[in-house]
Amino acid sequence: MAVKKDSGWAWMICIATFIVQTLETGTVKALGVMLPTLCQQFSTPTWVIGLGISLAPGFGAITSPLAGALSKRVSPRSTVMVFGLLAVIAMIIASVSTSVATLLTALLLTGFSIGAECVVISQMVIYFDEYYDTANAFAETGVAIGVMVMPPLTQLFLDTYGWRGSFLLLAGINLYFIVSGAMLRPVSTPNNDAHIGNIPETEYTPLMQGRSNNGCFLANVVYYLDLTLFTDASFLSLISIYISHGYCLTGWMIYLVPHSIDLGFEPYHASFIATAGGIGNLIACILYPFVAKTLSPSVLLYIASVMVAVSLAMDPVLSLFHSYIGLALLSIVFGFWRAMSKLSVMKVIKNVIDEDKMTNAVLWINVGYSVGSILSGFFSGWFFDLTGNYVLSFLTLSAISLLGICPQFILEIGNNCKRKSLSK
Repeated sequence: MAVKKDSGWAWMICIATFIVQTLETGTVKALGVMLPTLCQQFSTPTWVIGLGISLAPGFGAITSPLAGALSKRVSPRSTVMVFGLLAVIAMIIASVSTSVATLLTALLLTGFSIGAECVVISQMVIYFDEYYDTANAFAETGVAIGVMVMPPLTQLFLDTYGWRGSFLLLAGINLYFIVSGAMLRPVSTPNNDAHIGNIPETEYTPLMQGRSNNGCFLANVVYYLDLTLFTDASFLSLISIYISHGYCLTGWMIYLVPHSIDLGFEPYHASFIATAGGIGNLIACILYPFVAKTLSPSVLLYIASVMVAVSLAMDPVLSLFHSYIGLALLSIVFGFWRAMSKLSVMKVIKNVIDEDKMTNAVLWINVGYSVGSILSGFFSGWFFDLTGNYVLSFLTLSAISLLGICPQFILEIGNNCKRKSLSK
């Protein structure tokens, strides 16, 4: 029975995607707000805690293929609920940490939420076709809400309950990962073909069904992890884009508030500079369905990536004038074009990846995102410790934004040249 697209339960999947994107982005931003406090509490350099925060996506990258395989073997619903619960437990452990090692380990384990988020996001392609742009833009507003709400809320948590209480409150908020997972129904299992409602999930294949005739274990690995994706140049170029996305967004989310505090702004005022980025993201989500009708996804991706690079490069310039309004406006510009970039690249993914491979495609691409996140967490913090300011950090973020789209741009030029030569 085919999935009923663009109506009914599809919109519940859209709401679930909105929730997980709010939680994931908001939590990373919250940890960025907590960074100065944690550095002071544990008497560690900025890059150590910054690396710890960015290691969460790194661990998420390691566990993402497992999430993809479990989604195929069991169900997306069970996978999201279990991974979400593990992330919550990790935050509770962080709240009782007494050493840097324990804290970093707990931050690492919060990466389970990454796998949960990607599994939910991948379901959007299964449930939407005609209204995919609209649904994707709505779900992306979760990023805006997370960026706008969590920084000032986390600062309130810190001032009222301290960093330990803040971790416990974040753990409670992240319990909504489990709620989002429960929304991925109806459920079909290998031993139960009955569906809840009239919109079945994808068909889950028993372990023996995915094996080749000779029972080769390697064939199982290739099947459940969709490793054939790595033979596609278009897919590899998308991974490159996501590496740059991970580097730029993680660096911005973790270090924007500490950077603003370093410029002399009060913590509350600094947190609202980050909130401005959420406003830009929200505006982009509202306008994207209309922009997508006039520009192709690849063209919009190139424009957005360049504008993200420009906004990041302008940060050191405005920092010289210590302009609060200028930095807030720049944050809006960054949030707007970063959202446009993400939405357009998701449309590219939908256009080039087969639906049955979408879950693992999103999860593998997220591995690239996590690689960028880890590198950004280390280098952006290290550049600050090395120079005493964030100028080099933000200039590097700008350069990475441009480098990430180069493989896709080169591949598209090559394909266009090939088509022209065949048409002659």
